Parts: sequence; structure tokens; C-alpha cells
Amino acid sequence: MDDSGMPRFRRIWSTIQVGVLAAAVVFCVVMLVIGQGELDRVYAVAAVFFGLALVGHATYLWLLARSRR
Repeated sequence: MDDSGMPRFRRIWSTIQVGVLAAAVVFCVVMLVIGQGELDRVYAVAAVFFGLALVGHATYLWLLARSRR
């Protein structure tokens, strides 16, 4: 992929999203460890959802970096 236009924007946006998603996963795990009673199920589902999104964005960035080599 060339470095002009949209691919660069997508790389920057995915990098930002990886940071935000990682923070969200850590927050959900911390809330699960602390134990919020009736919200435990919500935090568990959110952690799985955000974790899957994190894996997707991290994989995209890894494949993009690999294709540049």
C-alpha cells in the first residue's frame, strides 16, 4: 500500500482506536476484578466485544506493517 491519502489516515485512526480499545478492555477487566454485582455481566460482554475489536485493529496494523517490508 502506498502512503498517500486514505491508507495513512486509516493507519493513524486504527492506532488511535487500538489505544482507546486497550484502555476500555483494561477498564472492563478492572471492574470485573473489583466486582460490581449486577453489572458484572455487562462488563464481561463489553470486555469480549472491545477485545475482539482490539484484535481486529491490531491485526490490521500488523498486516499493514508487514506489507511495507
